[in-house]
Amino acid sequence: MLLRRRNGSRSLSVFLFLPLAALLTACGGSSSSSGSSGSGSGGGGAALAEPTFETELATLNQSLVCNPFTETGPVVLLVHGTFTHGEEQWSWNYEPLLLEQGYDVCIITYPDRGLGDAQISAEYIVNAIDQIADTGRKVSIIGHSQGGMGPRWAVRWWPSLRDKIDDMILLASPNHGIDIAALSDLGLPVPAVFFQFRSDSNYMQALNSEDETPGEIDYSNIYTQFDELVQPVSPVPTAALDWQQGNPKVANILIQDVCPGRIVEHATIGLTDRATFELVLDALANPGPASPERAGGEICGLLPFLPEPALSPSLLTDFLDVFASEGAQGFPDLSLATEEPPLKSYAQSAAVTD
Repeated sequence: MLLRRRNGSRSLSVFLFLPLAALLTACGGSSSSSGSSGSGSGGGGAALAEPTFETELATLNQSLVCNPFTETGPVVLLVHGTFTHGEEQWSWNYEPLLLEQGYDVCIITYPDRGLGDAQISAEYIVNAIDQIADTGRKVSIIGHSQGGMGPRWAVRWWPSLRDKIDDMILLASPNHGIDIAALSDLGLPVPAVFFQFRSDSNYMQALNSEDETPGEIDYSNIYTQFDELVQPVSPVPTAALDWQQGNPKVANILIQDVCPGRIVEHATIGLTDRATFELVLDALANPGPASPERAGGEICGLLPFLPEPALSPSLLTDFLDVFASEGAQGFPDLSLATEEPPLKSYAQSAAVTD
């Protein structure tokens, strides 16, 4: 078992991406794995019944980076949204702040900035969970936008992962899809993932078939009234899971119910909002999902920015370095398509067709 470690340097901010991400985000690192050549189950017996990876294991194993482990509790895995790269999104905000709180942190980056088939992106997350779990640690996941969908797809189709995860904290994730018909019904090529995140897609039907919250995982879904992409927010929020079912392992939290009038939109809820971050910390530190009452009403008086985010003087040069590195590897494939990618064979039985 070999997790690729970070050398302590931080990469870049996603600031230059915010205008684009705010428009499109909701449509949308890793070393040696368990040694299985295509399953995400740590090499155990259950692996034989689980899907095999289409992606080369060596590729999956380069997608996860971790800070050196020092603690004994769950490791926090940060999963990015569409149009971003893992270290772009997280290395200047959640990562340093979680490290300061004493958590061990890993960051996953799936390919092509999340524009391709979400089923393939999920393989990277499956492998990352297994790699961390192989160290004897449980995993707590924080996913923003599309970053919440891959982990859910992973536990839906790789059931051996369910005992390896403590918390799943989803920030503005389109758990029941979003209405992007205006884009995907034009007949023009758009990134493949746009079709999958439609509310009526085969992907969404398969994802939410049977049990929306499998395993003994605590699910915290935090979302905002001012989200320009993950709609509707009411009367039944698309970001919610097991809405009003009384499920004790689920918290569906509208940030304005906690802090009335707080201005938080799709990008900032997963990047800079302090009240959201305090709810995340509450979920990580306590049994069960996030609790606004336990977190305390004083979080609403906090400024809408994270405490001392890692905005170093080298931020811009770090940003340019990552772009140069990515360019050397070939810029992202836009994965343009005119229809939804077909469901993988393992998920086809769950799709509801007309």
